[in-house]
Amino acid sequence: MNYLFYGFIGYCTLSLTFFVFPYKKKNVFKHSKYQKYLQRKAILHISHRGGCRENVENTMQAFQHAYDLGTDCLEMDLCMTKDKKVVVLHDSSLLRMCGVEAHVKDYNYKDLPKFLDKVRLDFAPNDYISTQNCKTPYLPLFEDVLKKFPDVLINVEIKTPDPEVVKAVNDLILKYQRQDTIIWGARCILISNIIVQKQNELLKSINPAIPRFFTVEGIMRVYLLYITGLLPFFDIPDDSMQAPLYTDDFYNWKLHVANSTSEKLQQMFFHNFVWFLGLISKPLFYHLHNRGIFVYYWVLNNENEYERALKTGCHGIMTDCPTLLKEHLVKKKLYGKQ
Repeated sequence: MNYLFYGFIGYCTLSLTFFVFPYKKKNVFKHSKYQKYLQRKAILHISHRGGCRENVENTMQAFQHAYDLGTDCLEMDLCMTKDKKVVVLHDSSLLRMCGVEAHVKDYNYKDLPKFLDKVRLDFAPNDYISTQNCKTPYLPLFEDVLKKFPDVLINVEIKTPDPEVVKAVNDLILKYQRQDTIIWGARCILISNIIVQKQNELLKSINPAIPRFFTVEGIMRVYLLYITGLLPFFDIPDDSMQAPLYTDDFYNWKLHVANSTSEKLQQMFFHNFVWFLGLISKPLFYHLHNRGIFVYYWVLNNENEYERALKTGCHGIMTDCPTLLKEHLVKKKLYGKQ
């Protein structure tokens, strides 16, 4: 028993030592803008879909407003049309935005339907935004975003991540030399309900130089290794942990769209589980920071949520309300462009 006890003490001591002073480090974020945030001089201001509570999501008007405001990072999602155009759109389906029960891949770009007069906001089941005052009421091309905003960081999720789409996105990133200002990720690739290749493995195989954000499985793996003390001894394959804070809006939205009592109970469990993870996350984020890994929270839309995130020591906050987040970070002297 004494050997087991001393072995356990030795393991804990070694784990704690390498947790505080990690030897497995990354340095993939080479752009000078990222270095400022790694040095904790500011909190990364990320505009979710351009700020979809202030402008129609994923439109050039939304991105321009966030850019003019001084956002550090534009978050967006990408799909591909029938004629192989990479467009900015969160849902691969056109139902919520355009009222059409079809997918982007079913249309050529020039034939895509118009927006509805008002669009329901995600994470807020009873909230809508009018499209009537939108000066750019169309789905923009990813290439146009890259050309229009050459000096802003971009966080990209590929919604239809088959190799052809990922290669097309990568070709555009290379064409405009944006490898150092892009973080990307994607969903699992499914064929007949079988995962044939994990999303980030595909992205890495096509361009390992572009930083990748964690998958859900990757986040859970990191927390499991953290809780067991094993994290300092394992490589972390991806580069940015983007975790949900599970805000009240998000929780109520999930309950609203749940189709059964079991789904509602599942959401109640996850709501409380994420709250628990938030309570133990500050040391983890310190460790990830020292390993050169960025941590963002999404999607936060009021000052109480911003404060919850800041207390954990995260690097960035993703919001639908870029003006409000800017005001809060300026007040806290954490805004990067003061």
